Amino acid sequence: MVQGHAIDSSLQPASLSRKSFLIHSTTVLLGLFVCASLITLGTIVFTPLNLEAPQYLNVLIGALIGYLISSITLHNLGRFPGNRPLSYMIPVLTVSLLSITAVIIFTRIDYSRSVLLLTLCVVPVVTYSEFKLRQHLQTGRYAVVPFGFYHELLHINPSKFYALEEPSLTAPDTIGIIVDSNEQLSAEWQQFIASELSKDTPVMDSVAAYESISGKSPLHHYGELAGHELLPSQAYLTAKRLLESSLILLSSPITLPFIFIVAIAVKFESKGPAFFIQRRVGKGGREFNMYKIRSMYVNTVACSAESTTEENDPRITPIGRIIRKFRVDELPQFLNVIRGDMALIGPRAEASSSAEELQNEIPLFHYRHIVRPGITGWAQVTQGYASGVEGTREKLAHDFYYVKNLSIWLDLDIVFKTIKTMLTGFGAR
Repeated sequence: MVQGHAIDSSLQPASLSRKSFLIHSTTVLLGLFVCASLITLGTIVFTPLNLEAPQYLNVLIGALIGYLISSITLHNLGRFPGNRPLSYMIPVLTVSLLSITAVIIFTRIDYSRSVLLLTLCVVPVVTYSEFKLRQHLQTGRYAVVPFGFYHELLHINPSKFYALEEPSLTAPDTIGIIVDSNEQLSAEWQQFIASELSKDTPVMDSVAAYESISGKSPLHHYGELAGHELLPSQAYLTAKRLLESSLILLSSPITLPFIFIVAIAVKFESKGPAFFIQRRVGKGGREFNMYKIRSMYVNTVACSAESTTEENDPRITPIGRIIRKFRVDELPQFLNVIRGDMALIGPRAEASSSAEELQNEIPLFHYRHIVRPGITGWAQVTQGYASGVEGTREKLAHDFYYVKNLSIWLDLDIVFKTIKTMLTGFGAR
């Protein structure tokens, strides 16, 4: 289960409070000012350039753009459960600063190598300092109105949430209020909420707060799940499909030979085809053929979709154990993405043989078919392998969270987590 956030008030963006906006915008502006000041001071001290020279101004503008992109990206990634934004600082800064550097070099605009080197030192330090400052400014607890859906919040993180005994705030470290928006409160509690809102105290829904901490939606409290919140943006889904298909086509000169080499190794290792097909359930409950590299002995592959894969499963071949650990066996599913059966990122596609049974056991199971299934997804990178009805129920709760919060930032977060998963083999069987 995902455990909390590095920035203690990462719930605040969901509240749309003025305080949250001011803290974020102020720290970003302060960071821009400090970056510009340090680079300018370094230019004066270590270079002969004057401050009107294009070699200095071009690099300074690029540095500020790189810092701004990095800050916004880290801030948005930090909103998701279990994330520590600073753990993403190195890859995000590397990509943004190298991109800015490449633009400066390849467009052949005037630049100073000394100022550029100074920038590569200053921006990471200021970015780190900004997030440490924001973490310090936003430390505190959330008061929970004790009606409706609230017990789970107290259970999942008692250090972050505490229940109110009466309609008043007494704890000095309180930075927000959590309330079940579907619950009918008494006049006294309504007046309390209204009074705190007038003081710009962040107030947010208890289900949204639970999702922000746990990374999953409560299946037993699904009144809002049947409404508009579970309908993702069609514009984003279209753009996502075009981007994913483009990435697959551009990477095909590398992935196709690699798949071919692995397939040959699998073919030589044990009898049987290098690839096999499984019937899976996709968007709208439509069945399709999903392609994988064979990782089990041929006499067991036929039942692999119906039976649970265990730790050290004897049905898995030696090469199969390696390619399953690093998800190499999933690469042929790129063809499913091109065909429109799947996406690179989305809920895991369930086998047709077990989908009907799970639908009977879990009434909300069909909701995961609102979007295309993915090769990787939120449930896979946070929960790992799941089996049985209870494991699938837990996975479905994570799938709900993904669909409700579907965005470019969540997909980017899953990409980072997928890379970590491939390197560590988390959840593989």
